[in-house]
Amino acid sequence: MNSKRKNVVTICLLVGVLLLGVIVLQGCKKSDSDSTTEQETKKWVCPKHPDMTANRATKCARCGMDMVPIKAEQKPEAMLPPTKVMAAAGEQTTCPIMDAPINKNIFIEYKGKKVYFCCPGCEDKFKAEPEKYLAKLPQFKQ
Repeated sequence: MNSKRKNVVTICLLVGVLLLGVIVLQGCKKSDSDSTTEQETKKWVCPKHPDMTANRATKCARCGMDMVPIKAEQKPEAMLPPTKVMAAAGEQTTCPIMDAPINKNIFIEYKGKKVYFCCPGCEDKFKAEPEKYLAKLPQFKQ
């Protein structure tokens, strides 16, 4: 009887170890929302130097600015300002915050006029203190 009990205990332990192994080896599955977010922000780019990219949030090696996330389908070169484009008189060509070339895709409307920026981070700084930067904007000079 004692040997039967040992066999039962041994079998129970083996089954338990096998179940535990299956659970551990299976691991946690990612949810759909996690994989979508990961796919959307696979690259990070410096707002001032679009050629400087990284696979995680970090600082730019050239200027030390925080890198901003870009979507996977978005190319860092899209952040570059157009070259050889002549600015019309009174047209904004530089970011009021960083004095860097503007990106025509990044702007806000302020008092009925578009204010362009070099990167998304500059929008927030402008919204916090717009009066501080208005003197740098040709569209607000009269």
